[in-house]
Amino acid sequence: MNSIAIDCATSRLSVAAKKDSFTVKSVLDIGIRQSEKLLPAIDYVMKEIELKPSDLDYTTLTLGPGTFTGLRLGLSTLKSLTLSHDIPVYGIPSLDAYSYDYRNSRHRVLSLIEAKEDEFFLAIYANGKKIFEDDDKSIDEILSLFTDEDEITVCGPGAGSFIYRAREISPLIKFTQHAPFYDACSSLFELTEQKIREGLEPLKDYDGPIYVRKSEAEIVYEKNHQL
Repeated sequence: MNSIAIDCATSRLSVAAKKDSFTVKSVLDIGIRQSEKLLPAIDYVMKEIELKPSDLDYTTLTLGPGTFTGLRLGLSTLKSLTLSHDIPVYGIPSLDAYSYDYRNSRHRVLSLIEAKEDEFFLAIYANGKKIFEDDDKSIDEILSLFTDEDEITVCGPGAGSFIYRAREISPLIKFTQHAPFYDACSSLFELTEQKIREGLEPLKDYDGPIYVRKSEAEIVYEKNHQL
C-alpha cells in the first residue's frame, strides 16, 4: 500500500512516504520553522519515491499524547490532504506506536515521551496488551508502579532521560533501554494497515489529538481567571 506517515509526538517531526515495500523519510528538527517546512517535506518524500497524492491509499500519524504544537500541525496537515484528495487519515496513539516493536518482550514494556523536566507521558504493556492507560506522571510516580524485583523494557523518545534519572532513585529495578530509530513511522504504517485489514474506520472530521494534560496556555488562563 502507498501512504504518508507523520510522527509528530515530539518536537522532532518525522515524515515518511511508503510505496509498497519502499520508504523515504525526512526529519524536521528545526523548531518553530517546522510549520513552514512540513508540506515541502511531504512533497519531497513523495517525489523521491515517485508518488502523487492520487496514489495514496491512506495517511497516518501519531495522535498523541505529545507536544501540543506538533500534534496539531501533523493532524491539520493530513486532514487538508483528506479534504483535497479524499484520502483517509488514521491516528495511532503515540505510546502504542513507540512500544509496537517490543510487543513480544517477556517483560513489561514502559513507553515514554518526555513531557517536561521530571514528568513523562507513559503507558505500560504486557504481552502486547496495554495494561496502564496513557497518563502524565513524575518519575517518582512512575517508579511507584513497579517493585524492586521487576524487569522493565523502556522505550520511546523519553527512555534515555528517564532511565538516567530513575536509576539514581531506584537502582534495584532492572531497566532495559530501547530507543526508537528517531521516530515511529514504520510502526505507524504497520499498525494502520492492521486497522484497515480489520475494517476499522479512519478519523472523522471532528476527531482531534489525544491529550492527557492541559496546555501551558490553558493552565495560565485558568490561574488568571480563578475567582
